[in-house]
Amino acid sequence: MLSKLLKYELKATGRIFLLLFLALLVFAGINRFTLGPEKFDTPAMISMIIYIIIMVGMFVMTFIMMIQRFKNNLLSDEGYLMHTLPVKPWKHILSKLFVSMLWIIVSGFVAFISILIIALKNGELTRITVELAAFYHKAYELLGASIYLLSFEIILGILVSLASGILIIYASIAIGHLVNQRKMLASFGAFIVLSTLSQILFSLLGMIPGDIFFTNNIHISSVNELIGLQSVIQLMIAYGIIFTGLLCAAYFAVTNYILSKRLNLE
Repeated sequence: MLSKLLKYELKATGRIFLLLFLALLVFAGINRFTLGPEKFDTPAMISMIIYIIIMVGMFVMTFIMMIQRFKNNLLSDEGYLMHTLPVKPWKHILSKLFVSMLWIIVSGFVAFISILIIALKNGELTRITVELAAFYHKAYELLGASIYLLSFEIILGILVSLASGILIIYASIAIGHLVNQRKMLASFGAFIVLSTLSQILFSLLGMIPGDIFFTNNIHISSVNELIGLQSVIQLMIAYGIIFTGLLCAAYFAVTNYILSKRLNLE
């Protein structure tokens, strides 16, 4: 059933985002041929303004869609229908989480590609590829196979942080809908409280490993110092992933509990 929910979410949101992605890439291509030291005229300015508006609109739409799909589907009148389906609330939460993460990642990737289309001149892509290959070989020479573990930890850390940012919004909206009036104001207040508590907890727990890592690992020279620094970075990233993962679990548990036991659609 989770796969069907994912398919439904993608179908409901995909048309809008695909049109935005296409429009952004089209105007990136237009700007590539209209912009230049001697071509910055009125049409070029208009084209660039439209490109910027589409770029900003794409990310704003991603944020709005993330909130709207969760709130309208599960906590408004439409929720009466959604909660009659033979699907447990946690599957609804996961489907919306995964699709929101997907569109955020794809939006960032499309934005990056559009910038490359505008900025890169002929032959520069090949030069950048060669420089990246050289950087990779140099990093592998210094760090060895551990570079793959470090890269994996960075990617995993980004994904967990992204999930945490979305789930805290879901938890805040769910908490806000426990009241009968001023639900959005209550949701905003819940977001402030959850964010503050998370930051305080992170600061308190971060003191212990921070002292251990930096006092015991970095005091040798040259290559060994670099290896020691790399180990410290890996440990810190792993610690951050664990802590953020626990936050994700807490936000998810709060949201699931409210949707399962304290649902208020009034």
